[in-house]
Amino acid sequence: MKFAVAAAAFYLAELSAAYKVKSQNTEVASASLESAFAAFRAKHGRAKDSVAHAERLAAFAKTHAHVTQHNSNPDRLWTAEINRLADYTEAEKSNLLGFRRMGEWWETYNSSNVALLQEPAKGLLGDIDWAKKTSTGNFIVNQGACGSCWAVASIGALEMHAEIATKKVPERLSFKELVDCVPNPQKCGGDGGCDGATAELAMQYVNEFGLSAATTYTGNIEQTESCKSNTRSAAVKAARFTRLATNKLNPLMQALQDGPVVVSADGSPWTSYSSGIFDGCGRDATINHAVLMTGYGSGQTDYWIVRNSWGADWGENGFIRVKRFSSDEGEAGYCGTDYDPRQGVGCVGGPVQLPVCGMCGILSDSVAPNDVTGAE
Repeated sequence: MKFAVAAAAFYLAELSAAYKVKSQNTEVASASLESAFAAFRAKHGRAKDSVAHAERLAAFAKTHAHVTQHNSNPDRLWTAEINRLADYTEAEKSNLLGFRRMGEWWETYNSSNVALLQEPAKGLLGDIDWAKKTSTGNFIVNQGACGSCWAVASIGALEMHAEIATKKVPERLSFKELVDCVPNPQKCGGDGGCDGATAELAMQYVNEFGLSAATTYTGNIEQTESCKSNTRSAAVKAARFTRLATNKLNPLMQALQDGPVVVSADGSPWTSYSSGIFDGCGRDATINHAVLMTGYGSGQTDYWIVRNSWGADWGENGFIRVKRFSSDEGEAGYCGTDYDPRQGVGCVGGPVQLPVCGMCGILSDSVAPNDVTGAE
C-alpha cells in the first residue's frame, strides 16, 4: 500500500509538469488527476473492485503521464489514449498476454503434420488485408483475465482460413476448448490454459481432434477447466500447419498471400495504443503475446496489420498497425535480443537468450494452418 501511495505521488509530480502547473506543490495536479480518475471509473466501472483505490490511482496516474507525454510529440506515428486498461495493475496487464516462445523441445519435435517454411515464392501482392476480405475478420474476441491469447489467435487463423477455403462463413470456434484441452507436458509457453501456451500446440491439437464451435464447447473463458471431451464436435479441421523460418521477413510475406498468420510479439507496450503505426518497442524485446496478423500495408511508413485479443473497443476497432521494416537483418531489420527467455520461452530446457527481429520482435515466431476444412 505504501508503494502505491508513493507511486501515485511520483506520477502526480509528473502530471504537474504535464499540466504546466507553476506552483511548487501538486494540489492542482492532484485535483485534476482525481477528477479525471473519477470520470474514468464512472465510465468503465469498478463497483466490485478488489484492488485498493490507491493502487488503481497510481496505475492510472502512470498511464495518464505516459499518454500525455507521448501525445505531446507532434512527429509521433501513433496516438495513445486513456482506455479501459488505463488503471490495470502490472499483474492484470500480464494476464492480457499469456504467450511464451517455443524452446528447445519444439525445435527437435518431429511430426509429419508440420512443415517449416524457409524461402519465399515470387509475386507477392502489394498490400493485403484478410480482415477486410472476410466476414470472420470481424470475429473480435476479448480474452479477459485469462492468458489465452495463443488460443484466441489460433482460432482466428482457423476461422479465416476456413472462410477463404470454403467461401462460406464458419461458426465461431471455441478457444475455450483449446484452453481446457491442449496438453502441455513440457510447459511450452507457460503452464498451459490460462497460464500460457503456444499456437503450435493449439494447431497440433486441431490436427488430431479438429475444433468445436463456440456454441458447442462452452465454459468460463476466464478460467482453465477440465477438458469436456464428451462435448467436442469438430466444426473445423486442419490437416497440417506451417512454422515459418524464425526472424525471416519474406516467408511471412509469402504466407500472408494465402491467409492470416499467428505471430508472436512483445505486447507489453501496447496497452495504451489508440491509432496509427506503432513503433514504441525497443530492439530488445521480450516475446510475450500471440496475435493474428491479417496482412500488411504500405505508405510513408510500411506496417503490419494485426488483430489483437483485447476487445473491439481497444486500438483501431481491435486492431493495431505495427511498423514494418524491409529487412530482417541487423539494424535495418530492427533485430535485437530477448534477454528474458524465462518469460519468453516456456519449454523446459530452452536457451538462455534468443534473437528477435522486427518491431516488437514480430518476426520471431510465426505459424499458419494449412488445408483447413469445415466439418464433414
